[in-house]
Amino acid sequence: MVHIHLCQPDEKKSCAACCGIYNYVDNSRNSLEKRFLYRTRLFVRVRENLLSLKDYQDIIRHRENAKRIYTTIYTCEFVGFLDKGRRRVGCMLHPMLNKGDDLRTRSFYGREICDGHFCPSYQKIEAHEARVILDALDDWYLYGAVITDIDFVKTFFRIVQDRLGESIDARIVVTRPKLMETFRRFCGLKTSWPFRDTTRPRFGKYYFVGEEYDIARIDYEALGARVSPYDPIFVSLSSLFRTGQDLERANRLMETLIEEFCDEYEAADRCDH
Repeated sequence: MVHIHLCQPDEKKSCAACCGIYNYVDNSRNSLEKRFLYRTRLFVRVRENLLSLKDYQDIIRHRENAKRIYTTIYTCEFVGFLDKGRRRVGCMLHPMLNKGDDLRTRSFYGREICDGHFCPSYQKIEAHEARVILDALDDWYLYGAVITDIDFVKTFFRIVQDRLGESIDARIVVTRPKLMETFRRFCGLKTSWPFRDTTRPRFGKYYFVGEEYDIARIDYEALGARVSPYDPIFVSLSSLFRTGQDLERANRLMETLIEEFCDEYEAADRCDH
């Protein structure tokens, strides 16, 4: 369990995954940035009393393509940029942005749910895992995609710790540039993975058909291969391997990252002792 506020941890990044931002069919960084920039500029008119919240909602719903991957997860129209540098995303109805006036009663879920919701990462992510992620990532888009993917995070740390034979000391990782660079490359697979399944509506390990969803599985038997030790990571990356050679390439890529991280960590640990 972590006691850090994962949603808005610092001035450099934030997460708004629970507001449905990754549930748009087009959830690319470029698409979301355009959405949020327009919303943020339009909401200024609300704060200046030049536009009502109802008018704002009507404009956004008319203008935006709100097609969703999973139809029962709401995509909130009040998510926008919270700072001038466009580094943090979140709720534009929050009282901290509206001179203490809490406008979240106008949101789909209401003030109580929005105010009291904590995603599973608060319970599942360990303090040392969160510390490494928080220090490694200063990018709202990638940070939100990583911090909410428990399988992706915990499988990495489990494999690394099993190989090292000890728990990771976050202080060692965050003070070593090479370790941080390797971990960032691992996180970056979220946006650069070459084996992503684009054949069906999917987000991470889940695929969707209307209001129904299921967990995707990799058919290793059909590929003539054993289950990969990186299977939870591959599934989290929405992988589709068309050939055994694709799987071999993915295994080598992941093995290189894990080995590099472990080698650097062992060297750093020896220096500290």
